[in-house]
Amino acid sequence: MLISDESIRIVHLVAKYQSITTAADQLNKVPSAISYTVKKLEESLGVALFIRKGNHIELTPAGQYFNCHSQTLLSDLDALKRNTALIHDGVEQEFIIAVNNIVPVPVLVDFISVFERTFPTTRLSLNVEVYNGCWDALYSKRADLVIGAPHNVPGSEGVITESLGQLEWDFVVGPQHPLATLMQPLSNIELRKYPAVCIRDTAVNFAHQQAWLLEGQKPLFVPDFAIAISLIGRNTGIGYVPHHLALPLLNNGQLVKKPMQEHKHATQLFLAARSDGVGKVCQWCMDYLLDPGVKAELCGN
Repeated sequence: MLISDESIRIVHLVAKYQSITTAADQLNKVPSAISYTVKKLEESLGVALFIRKGNHIELTPAGQYFNCHSQTLLSDLDALKRNTALIHDGVEQEFIIAVNNIVPVPVLVDFISVFERTFPTTRLSLNVEVYNGCWDALYSKRADLVIGAPHNVPGSEGVITESLGQLEWDFVVGPQHPLATLMQPLSNIELRKYPAVCIRDTAVNFAHQQAWLLEGQKPLFVPDFAIAISLIGRNTGIGYVPHHLALPLLNNGQLVKKPMQEHKHATQLFLAARSDGVGKVCQWCMDYLLDPGVKAELCGN
């Protein structure tokens, strides 16, 4: 029984949107072509993957199992394609990088510019991840390289890691916030009264973590630091911001840095890659990013 990766991807799309028509629109195909592919796959498997409920379509229990476990198969197929191209040409045709959202943007722009000049035929994708989402992207094979993976390495098997250094944080509030005028180091009791502005961990298979959130404190989840900083500046919430982002706003009075009784430690950052995927492109990236000057910039120094 032969199952194509295209048919698996179609099942995933139909399951995601619960609609044959929407899946067809996403693939620029007619709905009848999507229905035919699903029907032939079901006939090949001898089971029904979907059941219609009103105006939408849902996975059957067998379909849920197929949808969940076939994702690993797709990842393995993608890895097989990339590795085959690597062996044939010696240079990766596609390279996916996951970058921690706390890494400074200017150093990434410089890196991508040099990368594009060095490997004009390689398709580069740069995806932003938050907290354990960085490690998740590597271990689930959604990324070939991770820039700025935080804290401890989950496990050394199958991965290569290099320390980049530590990134410092500042606890900040808005200039008109009730905490702004307090002189003494802030206690957790005082801090719990106000919402903590948080960026949600993007991990799928790893436990979610927070950069800072006290027990019993209300979280206010936002997608990025641009929104987080704006909300803190408007006194809507409080929280930690990477020092390299906070510094110019502290200097012009848009944010106020406050001392804490229990200050957040600096974040140890790592450069990480899968040991089975270090081709010419990956090795070049690691050499470039491990340059002492570049390492310092990646940590906001």
